[in-house]
Amino acid sequence: MHSEFAVGSVKPTTVRWGNTETVSHVQGLTRKAPDKNAAYQAQIDALFAVGRLIREKQIEAYEYTEIQWEKMRGRPGYTTFNALRECTIHRCCPAVERTSFRTTADLTDFFAKGGKKDNDAGIALGMANQLAFFKWLCTLTKEQVEVIVSSKELCLTEFEVGSLKNIEWFQFLCERSASPENYPDVFHLWTAERNGFDAVLTLDNTFWELVSRVKNEKVRKIEIKTEVLQPLDLLQKLGIGQPDPVPIDTDRF
Repeated sequence: MHSEFAVGSVKPTTVRWGNTETVSHVQGLTRKAPDKNAAYQAQIDALFAVGRLIREKQIEAYEYTEIQWEKMRGRPGYTTFNALRECTIHRCCPAVERTSFRTTADLTDFFAKGGKKDNDAGIALGMANQLAFFKWLCTLTKEQVEVIVSSKELCLTEFEVGSLKNIEWFQFLCERSASPENYPDVFHLWTAERNGFDAVLTLDNTFWELVSRVKNEKVRKIEIKTEVLQPLDLLQKLGIGQPDPVPIDTDRF
């Protein structure tokens, strides 16, 4: 998680008892090593200001099942020096719920992204992982969608039916994204659009460029109401010129 700024650390400390010295290993925290890209790190640092705005209820933040499952792939983090600590994160409905179409007892497959890293790691992938599901959505024709939304066995919500009837929006952006590795970001944006959110916050400059390019297309246009913003862009739109300072110093135990 990019909002986590602290990592576990051990500091050898000399302790004197009378004429005897011993070394005690003290458990503590240090700041996570900054990214080599200074501009990218500046966006990460701005998350502290974003977190403050959420806590002050100046903005509202949302997540949903796919984002929650993505977080489960990472290691357990520290709440201390987490930019989003004590933030109220609301839940919203995904454009389409994966579990409406994919069930499995293989939790490794279900929680996996299903991309190149997983393949390189030798993870056995089936059809329940994130990318497998999104790739399947991209293959659906109008006729297949009609069969799906009229099925009584699937028990789809009206929200999901509305999403599927406009699935060309998702498919078009996936097509323009050049790689299935980018499909999760497209799905996040689709979910934001369906929920009527003002913006999607991202640290990925490539995704921001994709959406900007699609908006400027002349041959075929789709309406994208939700903005794709990086943290510093969000602060600028809110009239905040200087981000909050990061409350943990580099190289300090």
